Amino acid sequence: MMDYHNTDLVDLYDFNAGELLDIESLLKEENLESAGQKIIEGTFKAFDIQNKDSLDKFVEFVTFKAKTGYSYIINLAYPTMRMNDTALEQRVIEMLNIHLYPDIIFKILKYLTRNIHNSDTNLHLAFLIQSDEIIKSIYDTFLLIKKDIFIPDANKRTLNVKRIQQFPPATGNASSSPLDAAARLKYVLEFLALKQNVSHLYRQENLLLSE
Repeated sequence: MMDYHNTDLVDLYDFNAGELLDIESLLKEENLESAGQKIIEGTFKAFDIQNKDSLDKFVEFVTFKAKTGYSYIINLAYPTMRMNDTALEQRVIEMLNIHLYPDIIFKILKYLTRNIHNSDTNLHLAFLIQSDEIIKSIYDTFLLIKKDIFIPDANKRTLNVKRIQQFPPATGNASSSPLDAAARLKYVLEFLALKQNVSHLYRQENLLLSE
């Protein structure tokens, strides 16, 4: 079995000089609100647009824990994975949807739009999302990116996707196609609609990529 402590995805993060924070230990703290504040504070202390901050690490940690768990298939078109540790999974869901909101939204969108080579694994993260506010943010982002698809100029067409991905505007356009990004978010939104009732936020016909 892989030792997640030895992987780049979930390494210990330096929040303060000489201090290391283990994300799983944080999640097992009795007071999740306090633990969430520590993660958020770590984000601001260590912010660097070229590197991953504490919220990025949290998102990658929870998706890794799901990826090393068990298969969960509510529809063959949307296969995903869940954590083996159900107690930890419930604490992650509470942390992500309540205690890290709204700061976590931009990190979720960044992860979903950057994950271009293995985008099926976006569903590992999507399973953990329950909050209407977070789902609405994903849907609104889908609508924003969808509008960019037919912009003729490539630099203007990819600008919003690059902003969400936190790529500098001068980077290449190959990884920031609004069509590709919208398709990835559409897949996540379709899965969320299978997992829970989202009819008050959007319907299947709202997810069409063509008018």
